[in-house]
Amino acid sequence: MPFYRLLLFFFLFLQIHLSAQDLTQATKHRILYLMQIGEIKQGIELYRDLAKKNQKQDFSLLEEIGYILLRLGAKQADEESQLLSMYGANIAGTLESMDIYEIGMESPNLQTQMATIGFLSQIQDDRAESLLLKSFASPFLMIRMEGAYALAIRRSHLATGLIDSLMHKLPPFMHVYFPELFAMIGTSDATAILQKLMVSPFLNVRLASYLAAAKFGRDDFLKQIRSSLTHLDLAEQETCAAAIGYLKDSHSIPALVKLSQSKALNVKLAACHSLVKLGKLNYQQFIIEEAKRKNPFAISLLIDISNSSKLLAKLTVDYHLQTRVNAALVLLKKRDIRCVPTLIQILIEDERDLGFEPIYSLGRSLMAWKVIFSSKHYEKKMKRDIRTLTLSLKEKILTDALELPETVFLSIAKIIFEKKEHTLIPLLIHLLENLKTPKAIALLERQCQRTGSPFIRTYAHLALYHLGFKNLHQDFIFHWIEEQKGHEMIRFRPFLPWTEKNKKPSFQLTPEETSSLLMTAYITLASQYENEGIHVLLNALIDGNKKNRYALAGLLLKSIQ
Repeated sequence: MPFYRLLLFFFLFLQIHLSAQDLTQATKHRILYLMQIGEIKQGIELYRDLAKKNQKQDFSLLEEIGYILLRLGAKQADEESQLLSMYGANIAGTLESMDIYEIGMESPNLQTQMATIGFLSQIQDDRAESLLLKSFASPFLMIRMEGAYALAIRRSHLATGLIDSLMHKLPPFMHVYFPELFAMIGTSDATAILQKLMVSPFLNVRLASYLAAAKFGRDDFLKQIRSSLTHLDLAEQETCAAAIGYLKDSHSIPALVKLSQSKALNVKLAACHSLVKLGKLNYQQFIIEEAKRKNPFAISLLIDISNSSKLLAKLTVDYHLQTRVNAALVLLKKRDIRCVPTLIQILIEDERDLGFEPIYSLGRSLMAWKVIFSSKHYEKKMKRDIRTLTLSLKEKILTDALELPETVFLSIAKIIFEKKEHTLIPLLIHLLENLKTPKAIALLERQCQRTGSPFIRTYAHLALYHLGFKNLHQDFIFHWIEEQKGHEMIRFRPFLPWTEKNKKPSFQLTPEETSSLLMTAYITLASQYENEGIHVLLNALIDGNKKNRYALAGLLLKSIQ
């Protein structure tokens, strides 16, 4: 009899357990259904009830919720939701996002397509390449150009034919952007096309071809470049002289010596610079003399001239700001601290509203920086994105300044904090966080106590939390995020196409400073892989700005990986 009772109890237990499992499974299906029909708040609240009942997070269910949200955002008609979904998919960093990127590539919105190309460029997977090929079907020329660049970087076996076809659909003056792509690919068919471009009837296309070959070390094109050294066009002479120096062609020294006597200043500078690179140091004197005359191109060439730091330091106190700026940028590359006073003038905004844009010589082999006063007015007048160019230069300066002695870099950091240069704060905090020295940490701790600058104070708390000082900063961060969850949707900085950049990679979707702070806070929590971070993200998905949900979905996926 006891045996039958035991058996009865066993069957009763099994029935109850199976009923509970069925109920849980039905709840999961209900949650996913609510998410798919757009009842986000109701679905997540039901999930939280389920997690509370089971006393644990269901990571597989959270993963499905995250991908449903990303797909919902990607399929929205408005560009902002699509951008946020692409951004969220990138944050998630999984190959499961490919179908979301496919939606992005087929979007009718230019920025969404641009962002998708940028993210696909970071993925080393054949599926990413097949999606990048869709860029050639875009109605936007900029998208086709960005797609061509992304495929050229990957050296795709399909890239050459597609890029060549695109080039021939464009007017000849636009062919100037293509030699770099073919040089980058470097295959035999790409090389054959680059060779044809070197004999183009259009001067600027030939110049771009010489520079592309030199930039990528293609000494197999030396024969064409040597023959062009004797051409009568001054721009062609300058470019070829510079290319010979990059390719270290000692056989061309006699031709360079002849060009060093040219009456055209830029030709003479390029020839002398190449001769110096080839070991003929007596030709550096002309460059030095031109730098003393405040020629901005000559000043930029002093980077390769030994014992030029004293002259550069003198030029950093010159009356003309443009002279000071170009000299300081060279000194920075030489890691000479005498550049700092001028760099501060570049980094810190004042009533002069300074902007900066690159200027090039006739043959485009020489580059310097032009200083623009009242840059906002100039930007409107010239229809040039001076703001983005200027910010790009400032960020490069700040990154390079990390190579200066630590005390000097920290002195620059203190001034940026004091002047509340918000556009530079995210990068500065990131650099200090990577520095990890006691002095850098002490500076961050002081910024945590800063009054009147909540933006800086919050970033400092985040950095220290990320460095492992959780107990001291966790409460502040959780409280701040709770206050900010209704903040307006994430907004992104303007971008520069690859044709405008001096540094690669190309397009990057970067939040503006305030949005960047909010996203950094969430990313910091998501990277900790803790229940508290998941709880905060779920709260934000329920109560926060609705369009933020699509980016937060990517963070949710990141937090459970």
